[in-house]
Amino acid sequence: MTEARPWRPFGLLLLFLLLHVLNQVDRSLIASFGPEIVAELDLTRTQFSIVSGLAFTVPYALTALTAGVLADKYGRTRIMAAGLATWSAFTALSGLARSFLTLAAVRPFVATGEATLVPTATALLSEKFPVARRATAIGVFFMGLPLGVGAGFFIAGQLGPVMGWRNVFIMLGLVGLLLAGVVLRLRDGTAASPAHGDNPAPSGGAILADLGRELRTNSDFRLSVVGSILMHVYLAGNPFVKIWLVEERGFRGDEIASTYGLAVILFGLLGAAFGGAASDWYARRYPGGRAMFLALFVALLAPLIIAFRFAEPGSVLFYAGMGAGIVFFSSFYGPAFAVMQSVTPIRLHASATGLTMLLVNVLALGLGGLAIGAASDLLAAQGSRYALTGPLFAADMLSLLTIPCFAVIGWRARAGNRQDNSAQRAAA
Repeated sequence: MTEARPWRPFGLLLLFLLLHVLNQVDRSLIASFGPEIVAELDLTRTQFSIVSGLAFTVPYALTALTAGVLADKYGRTRIMAAGLATWSAFTALSGLARSFLTLAAVRPFVATGEATLVPTATALLSEKFPVARRATAIGVFFMGLPLGVGAGFFIAGQLGPVMGWRNVFIMLGLVGLLLAGVVLRLRDGTAASPAHGDNPAPSGGAILADLGRELRTNSDFRLSVVGSILMHVYLAGNPFVKIWLVEERGFRGDEIASTYGLAVILFGLLGAAFGGAASDWYARRYPGGRAMFLALFVALLAPLIIAFRFAEPGSVLFYAGMGAGIVFFSSFYGPAFAVMQSVTPIRLHASATGLTMLLVNVLALGLGGLAIGAASDLLAAQGSRYALTGPLFAADMLSLLTIPCFAVIGWRARAGNRQDNSAQRAAA
């Protein structure tokens, strides 16, 4: 067998971007085919919130932390390849689900596999790219989020009427299994060494204890985690977007799926590219660094995000608000994860990301999604014509509290209490 060779940073980034696109497509298929799945499996909105939320987010969260710890101990690429094969196989099996229970039983395995990608990929990218380009590289990787979500909706609009939702699930699962073979050939040049000699690899318990100490003593780390959780409350409403647009805003299902999918791709790419590159540029020129940039940029988007839920469907303000919301979440990841990597020691990069993904998925996406679904069912039972609008708007408002979290980090950096330089933290 030919020995696997190390990839250059740019090639590695493109591969990870492709994997992230597939990751997000497979994750968002439930939302993309929401009305069709709800109708065929006869689901309530609370049940739909479980299969699109808690049944996915809780195992995702637990695995993200575990994957981060294992990646810091044993290396990233082997964990990534195993995860890709797992989520792809169970995405295909999701297409065979015949009831709420069978779909809910499969989703945790999709989540377990998907959770390995972000901690492993962001850790590798943070170590392969220089600090000055870190947010740009992570921002490019997170282009996979809007590309994947948008592609999922676009695929639902284009292939759904031809193939049916079940066959789309099966097809995409098979694509992922083929890509798992490519990942297996990667060599992780930054992997931890096996335990031997004078530098034994730390145990998982030691890494978790180290992470706990960092969380207790590092207030910038805590604020970056809380800010990330709050932003994801906005995304907790994403599985309900198509249902909301069809049932409460009057759009036709296949038409708005394609429109929304293209909007996510267009504005998402714009947001991801701008967020990473602009925050790197801002950090080189202005005090407060990437954290202050993020706080200011989200504050500029906030009025349009608020207006989206109440604007006339099809109006300029409606589509401007839709675009602003997409730019909000897509521009967030480059600067936010670069801030987190910069305020934590390099030895904990994957673990810190894994912990954040755990809390994001349990508190924001899981419980937040369940709250939206349950509140909507309650309002619908009371005869409300806009049973989703209120809960979704409440989630939007809560997500904007991410602004003060990153503003505080930026103010501290501005005052000289914290430098946005991971090299200084690496010596800790």
